Amino acid sequence: MNLPHKLNKNNMMLLFVFISIISSSLCFTSCVKDSDLLAEAVISDESSNIFLEIYDVMISDNEEVVQEPTTTTTTTTTNTNTTSSNNNTTNTDTSTNTNTTNTDSSTNTDTSSTVEPTTPINTVQPESNDVTVSSSAPFKITVGNNIPLSPSNPNRVFYVAVNGSASNTGLKESSPIDIKTAFSKDFVQAGDVFYIKAGEYGSFSNPVDGANYDLSNFDCNPSQPCYWIGYKNTPGDINASEFSTVSWEDYKRRPQAADGTHQLDASLMPTFSGDTSKAPKYIDNESLFYNDGGEQGFVFRNMQIQYYRRGFSMRNIDSSVFENITVANLGWFSDIEGQGGSNSDLQGTAFLIWGDDYDNAMPQNNVIKNCAAYNMTFRGFTINVSQNTLVANNESTSDIDNGNPQDYYFHTTGKNNLFTNVRAKRLISSNHSGHGICFNQLANKNIMEKSTVYGTDIHFDGATECYAHDITVTGDDSYGLFKGGAIIVMDGAENNLIENVKSENGAVGVGFLDSGKNPYPEHAGQHNSFKNVSIYNKSHAAIELGWWNDKDDLSQNNFFENCNFTGAPSLFVVSRSNSGFNFKNCSLNNILNIVDHTYKNDSGYQLNANTTFENCTFFNSEVPSSIDYIVKN
Repeated sequence: MNLPHKLNKNNMMLLFVFISIISSSLCFTSCVKDSDLLAEAVISDESSNIFLEIYDVMISDNEEVVQEPTTTTTTTTTNTNTTSSNNNTTNTDTSTNTNTTNTDSSTNTDTSSTVEPTTPINTVQPESNDVTVSSSAPFKITVGNNIPLSPSNPNRVFYVAVNGSASNTGLKESSPIDIKTAFSKDFVQAGDVFYIKAGEYGSFSNPVDGANYDLSNFDCNPSQPCYWIGYKNTPGDINASEFSTVSWEDYKRRPQAADGTHQLDASLMPTFSGDTSKAPKYIDNESLFYNDGGEQGFVFRNMQIQYYRRGFSMRNIDSSVFENITVANLGWFSDIEGQGGSNSDLQGTAFLIWGDDYDNAMPQNNVIKNCAAYNMTFRGFTINVSQNTLVANNESTSDIDNGNPQDYYFHTTGKNNLFTNVRAKRLISSNHSGHGICFNQLANKNIMEKSTVYGTDIHFDGATECYAHDITVTGDDSYGLFKGGAIIVMDGAENNLIENVKSENGAVGVGFLDSGKNPYPEHAGQHNSFKNVSIYNKSHAAIELGWWNDKDDLSQNNFFENCNFTGAPSLFVVSRSNSGFNFKNCSLNNILNIVDHTYKNDSGYQLNANTTFENCTFFNSEVPSSIDYIVKN
């Protein structure tokens, strides 16, 4: 399946039209949010071939804001908008959450519908726990689950505190149980709720089987989820509206250790800290939470985790929720490996949700929302061999490089996952470029949207049929060799759609590469479409056909439509084989040269003469010659 390369001149009413098309057209509708944990991106005819060689498409970006929690849900669908009316019950809590049996303060809703294309909107309600998600992706995905953030029908309710005891009843705050009991398989039953008071809960001196808390074989399930909910003074007093309640600035205000980390404030919420005497080798504290596979129906809210190998290492987990979890200072902070933790022994990863293989068990329908990962030595949020995951309102930031800097900020090798409203920030000139949002190793039909990346790049590394829209990627020219700010397409990436993305500052706008490191067939990016992409202020080139490794592997048939290139020495730097690049209705401003062939180009690669410029404009830029290329006006 190939993305289109040519436009259909006979149908100007559609937003994106390509020539040599089939007679059918596809009309896309929005991603609709079903509760704060369920979202959909909908195509009106799911059976249609969405990545055709040539096709007519109308893409829009509708949104539905859904209120939480409800006892009555009314959904009205018209051809221009969708309205959800929810009648919430009330309790003694002050936030918008239904919980008839306790005082927790989250919000819940179950509403979904299909809406027709309208004018794109961008609405978030920071006063609630709602996540507004939308997508105009040329395919359908359903992500998340219907588990409410607060328990609606708990089995048992317990209180947990630092001074708790297994001999206490736990039925009231004055008689709390201890933290080990709250995570004991012999004690926890399906539907149980544990309210955990702020304080330092530490960790085990000798983790068993690589984890402090093994949650394998717990009886929780989506119909009777188990809740572990942190609070500061009174249950229900911590509620994240958008992103973690512990910001990067809060983290940076804390005292700094010799290895550059900052210790989280345990007075804010329950905090799990590994043994800091093992600094800087916190991997010896192993993972905090682990499960062996098949578990489901876990809800973790309002916690802090620091100084471990991993925060969560969850194998084949389904239908679970991670909300307002701040994880910091994981891994090995020393000059030991030097490539962003690619050696698994050095991993420092906040959230790892992983499956066994693509053909059998895969984690699915999980939610990671309003969480933060600060200063990892490997990965922030990793969704490996997983599907239908909602990753919303999360931040991953790093400013430490002790020889083992953070590599991946948001990452998936799965399919049908949605990354929406996330922030990736690489705030140091480290010896690894990092991956801001990365769809990796045959990742398929994933979406990244409405997000910002600073100091690093967004990646399509072997990804197929994925979609990115409304992303801002910003580089920093002071960052030495790895300046960030690029869209990287490599290692067999094909049939991806990148739309309304802004790439500013840094060295390169779009890079086409091939590492040659993967077991599957690779090339340097083919049949990818870039629409309404803006590339500004690049010190090297707007587009680089990079020299890295397998330079004979083609980068070909990549299509740029309605794109703006402003401020670069060259449109192209060519250091590998290429064919069939196509520019339609693009503008070039202050682009001094069409191509630079001199950079690491020992093999003498040229920009292919079949490169096409159609209805493009040039201001203070070199104009391509019709002798050298295909020029149509």
